[in-house]
Amino acid sequence: MKNTQKKLKAKHFRYLTQEYIDDPMKYLIEFFESETSIPDWLADLNMLINAASNAKMNPPRSSIGYLTKKLFEQVELAYVIFRKCKLKTIEQPLKFNKGVLDYWSQLLAIDSSASNIDTTADSISRFFSYESLQQWYDILDDLWISLGDRDNGFLGNNGHEVLAVKEFLLRLAASLGKIYENKILPDYVKENQEDIADEQRQTQQSLDETEDEILHPKKRIISPEWLASQSYSISALKDFFDRDDLNGWREDIRYWYQTVIDEKEFWSADHENSKFSGANLLFNYACLYALLEMLSNKSEESSNLPIGMDNSFSILPECQSVLIRHAKEEIILYYVSNEELDNPLSALLATVKTYDQQEWNEILYEWINYGLAKNRYTGAYSDYNTRIYQTMIKIIELAYLTAFSEEIESLNQKQTALLETEI
Repeated sequence: MKNTQKKLKAKHFRYLTQEYIDDPMKYLIEFFESETSIPDWLADLNMLINAASNAKMNPPRSSIGYLTKKLFEQVELAYVIFRKCKLKTIEQPLKFNKGVLDYWSQLLAIDSSASNIDTTADSISRFFSYESLQQWYDILDDLWISLGDRDNGFLGNNGHEVLAVKEFLLRLAASLGKIYENKILPDYVKENQEDIADEQRQTQQSLDETEDEILHPKKRIISPEWLASQSYSISALKDFFDRDDLNGWREDIRYWYQTVIDEKEFWSADHENSKFSGANLLFNYACLYALLEMLSNKSEESSNLPIGMDNSFSILPECQSVLIRHAKEEIILYYVSNEELDNPLSALLATVKTYDQQEWNEILYEWINYGLAKNRYTGAYSDYNTRIYQTMIKIIELAYLTAFSEEIESLNQKQTALLETEI
């Protein structure tokens, strides 16, 4: 029989990388041997769903962003196993107990989700029989939003649905734990001649429709105008500062930088300042991604840009701060020189070219991962954390100058501004 099953690739998922798609066991071994134990992971998930359902159950300074990302990864990993092992859907996924003995076995179990699983294949099949991968994405998105927004009711505060989702997620986690312990994936389902005939009747068109529905959720998302890829314009720069003013953006980036370099600091819904919730970090990430994409594209179109900064330094050399006035407010620019005041756009595009667009994408993606986790960033750009932070601040300052150049007055001749290190 011709194999009509399409190969799963990293582009089909939000978080899962190709190495774990090719070898799901590698992910489980790394996770349960290096990051947590099966009981601790079940307890974390129980806490996560409780916190999303009731804000009062959210423990202080919990790493909910990191836990939620891991939950996304494991749902994706389970889908890989579901596809690789050709597991079948179940008509009544919520009917867990086949008889009275099964009921009492579950009732008396210390942890029903971990102790009352018939087989790992059964739990994974039930999971994707209850909802498709795309629908699970929607549920987990709602969970993440509810963790960062206390006014959002997880699953509409529908208790029946919350309980079902909680049971499925705990059973799935326990099943993945059993796969790790047994060091073997579920057996392939034996196919009879009727199954083979049914599969042969599937057309390529139906396969494409299934892939679009389940594996390409991003195709179903329409980005807002201010976030969608756009051409450079002064109005687009001004739109960026409509989200927050210059000082607000510098504060956000500074805090983000601190969470990247300090494992004791991380973005959380329980931070004493609600501005620094995990949801706010995702918003800042999206805005900066769109800004850098627009400026990178503009810099590729521009010729005769000044020479960019020397990449051999891990930090930027300090220069005397520039003092300006805009909208009756005096503002200090910490990384802009007096020479750059004359042509801020040229300086802006040259600064953006410190890293190419792909490198900026990698930096932002790694920073958001470490900003949500209790770990200090140790990735490919870790030796340049301070340099990256200073470069982003300089880009924001130059973008502000470019956007409002006709409204800004230079005050440097009247008085001298402080350096950032003197504040």
